[in-house]
Amino acid sequence: MKTVGGAISRTRKLLLPLLIAVLSSGVAFMLSRDIPFDVPFLKTAQLRTLDQRFEARGPVNIHDTSKVVIVALDDQSFQALPDEIVFPRSYYAMAIKNLYAAGAKVVCVDVVFDGRSPIKGDDSALAAVLKKYPSTVLAVRNTISVSGRVTVLKSRDYFHNIFLRNDSSMGTVLLPNDPDGVYRRYMPYVDFRTGANTYTPVPSFGFEAVSRYWGLGNKVASDGPGYFRLGGMRIPKYSRSSMLINYPGPAGSFPTYDLWQVLDDSSFQTRDEKDFGLQINAYYPLKSSGVFKNKIVLIGAEYPESGDLKPIPFLKNKSEEQSNMAYGVEIHAAAIQTLLDGDFYYNSAAWVDFLEMFVGAFLIAMTSFLFKSAKHSRMFLVIFIPLLVTAGVVAASLEAAFALFIKDRIILKIIYPILAYSFSYVSVVVYQFVSERRAKAAIKSLFSRYVDPSVVNQLVGNPALVRLGGERKELTVLFSDIASFTSVSEKLSPDDLVAHLNDYLSSMTEVVFQNSGTLDKYIGDAIIAFWGAPLDVKDHAYRACQTAIEMTRRLDTLHEKWKSEGKPLLNFRIGINSGEMVVGNVGGRDRFDYTVIGDNVNLASRLESANKMYRTRLMLSEYAYELVKDRVFVRELDLIIVKGKTRPVKIYELISDRIDNVTEEKKKLVEIYCAGLAAYRGRHWKAAKSLFEKVLSMDSADYPSEMYLERCMLYEIEPPPDEWNGVFIMQTK
Repeated sequence: MKTVGGAISRTRKLLLPLLIAVLSSGVAFMLSRDIPFDVPFLKTAQLRTLDQRFEARGPVNIHDTSKVVIVALDDQSFQALPDEIVFPRSYYAMAIKNLYAAGAKVVCVDVVFDGRSPIKGDDSALAAVLKKYPSTVLAVRNTISVSGRVTVLKSRDYFHNIFLRNDSSMGTVLLPNDPDGVYRRYMPYVDFRTGANTYTPVPSFGFEAVSRYWGLGNKVASDGPGYFRLGGMRIPKYSRSSMLINYPGPAGSFPTYDLWQVLDDSSFQTRDEKDFGLQINAYYPLKSSGVFKNKIVLIGAEYPESGDLKPIPFLKNKSEEQSNMAYGVEIHAAAIQTLLDGDFYYNSAAWVDFLEMFVGAFLIAMTSFLFKSAKHSRMFLVIFIPLLVTAGVVAASLEAAFALFIKDRIILKIIYPILAYSFSYVSVVVYQFVSERRAKAAIKSLFSRYVDPSVVNQLVGNPALVRLGGERKELTVLFSDIASFTSVSEKLSPDDLVAHLNDYLSSMTEVVFQNSGTLDKYIGDAIIAFWGAPLDVKDHAYRACQTAIEMTRRLDTLHEKWKSEGKPLLNFRIGINSGEMVVGNVGGRDRFDYTVIGDNVNLASRLESANKMYRTRLMLSEYAYELVKDRVFVRELDLIIVKGKTRPVKIYELISDRIDNVTEEKKKLVEIYCAGLAAYRGRHWKAAKSLFEKVLSMDSADYPSEMYLERCMLYEIEPPPDEWNGVFIMQTK
């Protein structure tokens, strides 16, 4: 069976959530791959979730384990060194020499020396040191070519660093940022254009440092499917041209020493040493402590005026703005440390991304349809429950993404799955809303013909009260038919007849609706109505009795009107029966009626016809009487077997729907009548005759008493057989 607010077949119950899940996850998955276009704010939001995962993981203290050390050219160095305006290149030369002397394995200078020094002999001092220590990595400038490829520029015989003439160990200091401006990625190499469409890879600063550290010489990382390879290490790709930097923490995470400390040996005088005539010689404690031994040492600027401050995923102080800023040399250090530790983050596979999106979207859609199928037709619940499920799925997705990031170094997408879940939720709500509107429209269209508008509104407000398929249910049905309608129809023209009949049917139908009845149909001049469906009516039998009595009163009012209009009077007969019936839509695929069928419906029809025999107007079956016997006033008419049946049925004449409305005279008449009926069934013909005669003396028009009087007289002459039980067998319908 189907419920009207979202009832669907078993197949559709599965296929619709599947379709919604496939479409929702498919659209979100394509957007995550920038198909058919990229959506910048989604990318930015996704990147922000990556920062949140780094923050959730928290900083890692690497001061004692770091293989990378930073020597910073900072404000303290400028204050400590004797040269205030010009920073001689001889200082770099001395720093490189002292660092190697202190055990550094590779020294990297994050400075581009583009052009000659104005100080005499300055360049030659640095060139001599670089020649002595060929593993020193120098920075080269990068740019973006017209074709959009990141390249390095070559000026004459050097790459905008004049000291590359002395050594080929170089690395580009390109730091690619993401659309939101944050620096999370690191490129293994960039291209050097060697021809119209030919390029040669040039290693990045950090990769060249690691290559030298591992003794690979001028080895450049190779590009593979989903990874880069450097030596024997596979480096997972975060994007097509970069890896993700595993930052240990915010700015200041790496062990850092001032440049002046490295320079301050016995041959160098700081400003304080000159001013106070002291020999501090800060270099020697550093050398003996082994802080540079077997390390990669980066020399770089760490003063605000350098313009090298860049945002990274970590906040140093959550209460301060721009506390996520770090110097470029620290970003290089983080990339190098990631490579040396081999502690990489891996993007989840494409099929994992889609599966995550699909499962969550399907769960949301399926839950919504199951909830709807469970007859919860309140629209706010249909919206709210899937919203709770969506929130639960989102929470589970977030929990999984953060846990996998922290424990397994796997980067699950967050924003795009949430987008898929949102698509699924919105699709479900829109579908349910449209279905609800269509179902309500169908209910309104269907039942506006059968029930009162107030009942229609109730059904529209709660569609789950209705079953469109058949159901077996205890109801009460009323059959009403106009007596001698053929003779009346012969007296009127067709137009007048239809108008007269419509006047009658409209008035009688109004009474049915006022008493919460459902109009089954009109069959010519006959009215069929029932109680107990589509809405449950506990006192359905009594409502039918009330309707029959009110129809009688309404007919009396119509008689007065018709008399004044000179129209023929119409009279009806009514049969009422209660019992189990089948109610639902019966008909063809495109045309059907909401109706009742079954033997108990047919019995009501037989009772309506039986009124002819007893010259009564309102007749009840014993089944209806049992449901109303304490509330209505009736008299038993007979025990009959209707045509086509073998089981006798006790029938009653409905006199009033309220016992206290009956006059004492009428009650006395019925009392005497019932005594006569009891004598009749006891074969006391003489006593029965006397009682029925007494009734007729009180009401000469009481035909049931007249009928029984005739039967008593006949049975006095020719008594019925011994097995006679008072049952009368009807030979007509």
